[in-house]
Amino acid sequence: MDSTDRIERRARVRYEATRVRRALIGFAPVLLVVAIAALVAKRPSATVAFGMAMFSVGVVLLWYGRDLKRAVLPGVVAGFVPLVLVLCASHVNHVCLGDNCMMVCIPACTVGGIVAGLAVASVGVRHRSGPSFWFAVSAVALLTGAMGCASVGYAGIAGLALGFGAGMVPGLVRKFLADRPA
Repeated sequence: MDSTDRIERRARVRYEATRVRRALIGFAPVLLVVAIAALVAKRPSATVAFGMAMFSVGVVLLWYGRDLKRAVLPGVVAGFVPLVLVLCASHVNHVCLGDNCMMVCIPACTVGGIVAGLAVASVGVRHRSGPSFWFAVSAVALLTGAMGCASVGYAGIAGLALGFGAGMVPGLVRKFLADRPA
C-alpha cells in the first residue's frame, strides 16, 4: 500500500503542476497590459505592483477553477475601463473651461470605477453567480483599474473604489431582490 500512496501522491503533484502551468500560460498575455501600462503611467512602480498583484490573483483563480475561473476575464475587461481612462487623463494634465480649471485624473478614476462596477454587476446578475464569483471578479477588476489609478495616488484609488461600489449597487439590489423568497 505504501508504494500505491507514493504513486498517487506523485500523480497528484504532476496534475497540480500542470494546472498551475496552464494558469500561468493562460494569464501571461496580461503581463503585456501591465508592461504597456507601466510605460505610459506617471508612477510605473505602483502600476507594476498592482499589475503583479492582479496577475497573481488571476493565476490563482484560473488554477482553482470552478466558478472562480469564470470571473477572471470579465474582471480584466471591467478593470480595463478605469485603467485606460486614467492613463489617458494623466497625459491631459488639466481641463480649463472659462475661468475654472480642473484635474481630470480623479474624476476619471471615479467614472471608470462606476463603469467597471456596472459591468461587474451585470455579469454577476446575468450568470446568477454566488458571492465567491462576485468577490473574485471585483478583486480582478479593482486591481486592474488600480494599475492606472495608482498614478494619481491614494485619492485615485479611493475614487476608483467609491465609484466601483456605487456602480455595483444597482446589480446587488437586483440580485438581492431576485434571490429573495417570494
